[in-house]
Amino acid sequence: MKIMTIGAGFVADHLNYPKIDDRVSMTLRMESNNMFIDSILLRNKPDVLINCIGKTGRPNVDWCESNKEETSLTNTALPIVLAEACARHSVHLIQIGSGCIFFGESPNKDESGRDLGWKEEDFANPKSYYSKTKYACDLALGGMKHVTTLRIRMPISTKNTERNFINKVRGYKKVIDIPNSVTFMDDLVRCIDWVANERPSGIFHVTNPEPITAAQVMREYQKYFPEHSFEVISEAELDQLTVAKRSNCIINSEKLFNAGFRMTPSQEALETCMAEYVRNL
Repeated sequence: MKIMTIGAGFVADHLNYPKIDDRVSMTLRMESNNMFIDSILLRNKPDVLINCIGKTGRPNVDWCESNKEETSLTNTALPIVLAEACARHSVHLIQIGSGCIFFGESPNKDESGRDLGWKEEDFANPKSYYSKTKYACDLALGGMKHVTTLRIRMPISTKNTERNFINKVRGYKKVIDIPNSVTFMDDLVRCIDWVANERPSGIFHVTNPEPITAAQVMREYQKYFPEHSFEVISEAELDQLTVAKRSNCIINSEKLFNAGFRMTPSQEALETCMAEYVRNL
């Protein structure tokens, strides 16, 4: 079985599979037509293709608000054309989705009123333009049997890179203390390998079981760097500092667990990840 990735960036940098040339990925953004994609698949002949091409914006998703055409082309149109080509060539496509399509409390509650988290079948309520383009892609690809969409959220990595959630929040003087679902990249790598072998179709939430907060991540960071300081602010205060409204939500990942894949408990993953992250600084 030949597993390949297409696209450069944060997720692709964590995967050890052969990569389709980055120059091809750049050309694909501009020429997302069937003939060009067919030539890529015929030349590389993957059995499984992981699409890591995506536009999240630099330095953050606020960029997408003023660059809507490029954002929608990369995040919505391109994956659809790619999925159609993969169907013609009997290639299983793994699409990297986003859990930021959900905003606020989910409609799923237990008897005590506790939020059980957004499920894959729930209708999303995206607020930022970035999240709207990711949800549009999910709606289009959701029914395709040869596609697995993995929704990740606020990825946390051992790598010292600007896309790492640890790097992002450690650069802020003000952070929120609101529970949010996150994805530890070591678990995502394991999950992608599992999907490549098992090939389940549909959408799966790849988030660690318990939500954590940005302040919680920074308190773990302070164990190694006690001199690091930050201020905890409210969600309303955060909204005054950003262009696109940020998503705060809990994502339910029971479907993935019931399918046979287990994510690491969040606190355990945070402690292990932070220790390795500090070693990599």
